[in-house]
Amino acid sequence: MRTAKLLVAAIAVCLALEGSAAAQAMFTASLGNVFGGDAPSTKSTWAIAIGGGGAHGIGSELEFSQTRNFFETANGVGTGDIVTLMPSILVAVPIANVRPYGIFGFGLIRIRMKSDEGGIFSNISENDFGYSAGGGVMFKFTRLVGVRGDLRHFQVRTSRGIGFQRFTVGLVLGG
Repeated sequence: MRTAKLLVAAIAVCLALEGSAAAQAMFTASLGNVFGGDAPSTKSTWAIAIGGGGAHGIGSELEFSQTRNFFETANGVGTGDIVTLMPSILVAVPIANVRPYGIFGFGLIRIRMKSDEGGIFSNISENDFGYSAGGGVMFKFTRLVGVRGDLRHFQVRTSRGIGFQRFTVGLVLGG
């Protein structure tokens, strides 16, 4: 419910903007999968992002994503979540309605483990910094509506940090 309210608020902000500002503000809601690296199997994920473009196709984005049951126990039961809050720099090359882009971010990656054993270690959370790097393609149907496909690598910056890839497809409003 909280996510739905945030989504509606972000869409309202994008639609309220007028003129050239509306052409630069962007909201994206995405669904996809994480895979590879330390991901034991393919897991569903979702993300929402708000950002904007600047001169010469260079812009920024703030993205929140969540993957539930990222880890697996010995008997294959999913456990633990990964949540990211990643500010990023986006460089796009507009070619008519198609915009290939590269993206790099550095931000918070929260790993939340759940344990059935109870006690003091029953809910261990780690807040670590990490980075994401990747790219994708946006296709604009109109000036304010489009879709995007995005492939990124995420890496936690600690000695025992995890890494994984994520592919998402999303609806783009604005931009």
